Amino acid sequence: MINLENLTATEAEALAYSEGFPGTARQFARIADLQRALGQAVAALEEIAYHVTEKHRPGAAKEALATIDDIVNLWEIER
Repeated sequence: MINLENLTATEAEALAYSEGFPGTARQFARIADLQRALGQAVAALEEIAYHVTEKHRPGAAKEALATIDDIVNLWEIER
């Protein structure tokens, strides 16, 4: 038996589809999307914290949040 905890979310999604569990597969797809959004959020915050001047930080933070929001909401539209 395969332990889903040892797979990436993308691998678990593919396995769930292949085994005939589309609802479970969609949940793993959502997890993968959220993991990607979290990674981008961390990268954006690091960029803002260490490389953006004080003057431009508010705008940079808003832009990063908008990008993350687009990723998370795009999943809702596509499903």
